[in-house]
Amino acid sequence: MKIKFQLLIYFFPILISLPAFADFQTNLDSLNNRYTKVSGQEKLETLLELSRAYWDTEPAKSIEMGGRALATAQSLEYDKEVVKAMYYLGTAYYVDNQYDNSLDYLLKAYRFAKNHDYEKELADISQKLATVYYQSGKIGKTYDYTQEANKIYEKLNDKVGLARCFNSFGVYYQAIRNYDKAIEYLQKGLDLGKEISHRAVVGELLNDIGSLYTEMGDTLKAIRTYREAVDYYKTNGPNHKTGVFELNMCELYLHHNDLTKARHHLDKGYLIAKQLKSKRLLRDYYKYLSLYYTKLGDYRSSVNAYENLQAYQDSISSEQLSNKIDDLDSRHIEDIKNQENQILRAENQTQQLEINRQYTIGLLILLLLLVVIFLLTFRYRNNLKDNELLYLRNRLVSQHQEELIGAMKRLKVSEDKLRTANETKDKMFSLIAHDLRGAIGNISNGLRMMLTDEELDLSEEDKTEFLQSLFHSADNSFELLENLLFWAKNQTSTISANLQMVDASSIISSNINLSAELAKIKSISLIATVNPSVEVYIDWNMINTVVRNLLSNAIKFTNKGGLIEVKSEIGEYFVKISVIDNGIGMMPEQIENIYEGKTTDGTANEKGTGLGITLCRDFLVKNHGEMMVESEVDKGSTFSFIIPRRPMSDKKFSEFVNKETLISVVNS
Repeated sequence: MKIKFQLLIYFFPILISLPAFADFQTNLDSLNNRYTKVSGQEKLETLLELSRAYWDTEPAKSIEMGGRALATAQSLEYDKEVVKAMYYLGTAYYVDNQYDNSLDYLLKAYRFAKNHDYEKELADISQKLATVYYQSGKIGKTYDYTQEANKIYEKLNDKVGLARCFNSFGVYYQAIRNYDKAIEYLQKGLDLGKEISHRAVVGELLNDIGSLYTEMGDTLKAIRTYREAVDYYKTNGPNHKTGVFELNMCELYLHHNDLTKARHHLDKGYLIAKQLKSKRLLRDYYKYLSLYYTKLGDYRSSVNAYENLQAYQDSISSEQLSNKIDDLDSRHIEDIKNQENQILRAENQTQQLEINRQYTIGLLILLLLLVVIFLLTFRYRNNLKDNELLYLRNRLVSQHQEELIGAMKRLKVSEDKLRTANETKDKMFSLIAHDLRGAIGNISNGLRMMLTDEELDLSEEDKTEFLQSLFHSADNSFELLENLLFWAKNQTSTISANLQMVDASSIISSNINLSAELAKIKSISLIATVNPSVEVYIDWNMINTVVRNLLSNAIKFTNKGGLIEVKSEIGEYFVKISVIDNGIGMMPEQIENIYEGKTTDGTANEKGTGLGITLCRDFLVKNHGEMMVESEVDKGSTFSFIIPRRPMSDKKFSEFVNKETLISVVNS
């Protein structure tokens, strides 16, 4: 019964692997059958698939198929298939423990892929090189090639490749005894493998994590990890990965002193190693078999197993093999340098050819330019006189055109000015005619009524009021005619400023005396609060007209019993004269349109001329002065103007206005 149980333990793995092996054999039969029926590129692809299919089971067969594939690809000049065939051959030699041949083909494939920018193939080859160098004891190169593969996989977002790189990093750090880094990378690879549901990657990572925990002496974690890995290996057929898994399980149970389970997994690993004829698996089998017999106390068997271990170890890693690998590395570096030099030489030749081509083109262009210059010079000499005549003719035509355009522009400006002047004149004459007709009509009708209407019986008070009304009409008509005369002279530019030094107080006093009677009729108080004696450089008549018009307007728009104040202020460069009333005031839009000649009836129905304010502005401009208006409805108005204390040009006027400090309104 015990013998039957042991036989069951030995042959159980074979029974489990039979379905997977049957599927594998069916796939091989299908590929071999197809190989006999196809040709050309399809035959090449079938050879490549066969080479890959034999990797883990019959590496010698894989090498044979890979060699055929490489020869076919080279004859058909299929570059990508050449790279793939060399990669498959390198992998097959690795599985067959021929590390020197493996590196030879993998390094050739690496150079070929790099020269042709085959990124995915270059990453896969770099990853395989990292594995072969690790098994050869070249740990530093393991890291370098893994790093190169990892960068490409990141660029291509190849998660399977990244997971395998994390596995290689973990194995590398385990080899240098940096266990924290090792478990970090192995765990990252495991998480990524589970994320993409890649069973083979997950199984490999679980196996390596279990091996790491075994090496660290954490048996419980190792057992839990291997138990999880069982599900990923139990359905696989006999291959190198399942053999490594079984031997790792044996190592774990040997550390745990569970010799029964250790022997169970050791025998399963041995069956797979014998079936695959794998020297690495047989080497590891005899290593653990020696340890098993040592723990069992059978030292003779342990020594025999150790001797077998040494035999396989010598066949796998020898000094001669190491030297051969170093020689391959040297040749690889030299080949890369030669390729780089060849590329540089090709680039230099290309640049030299380009320089020669450009030099030849330059000479041809120069010759062509010389011919063209000669022809143009000859033609220029022949046509020089004609061109000069044509130039003169065109110049005259252009000159006439410019003069005509200038004349047309001046005519257009003159027409616009004349049209504006006529429109202003027509508007002004219409207003003046209306105002004169109304005022003179009132006077005529009133006088006719007093002279002819015998029944008219007026009291003395009514007669006085009636005569005052006639007086207002006559005064308005006089003011209108006087302003019209000044305006007409100003429009025809026949009136010019006679500038001289004048006492400003005399103008204010004179106009207050003239306006006193008119203010008295409306019971308006007319006062001059500040009237210092100061000389100004002005035309006396023009500024007198300005003050008279401002006083007349103030009286006109001030209610009976109101107050009008005339105030003067002395600055450094100007004298400011203000006429201030507490009359009806103006709205903002009336202030904005104050120079447009619009008239408004006064508080006693006095008629305005529509010319007074416009005339004031024009006279102030001729005297280097400026007017300011402030007003508020029902609170009154302030009309102010400044006049210079000494002679000044237009430029100086602008400069002094900005510098004036004593007159706040000027600066506001």
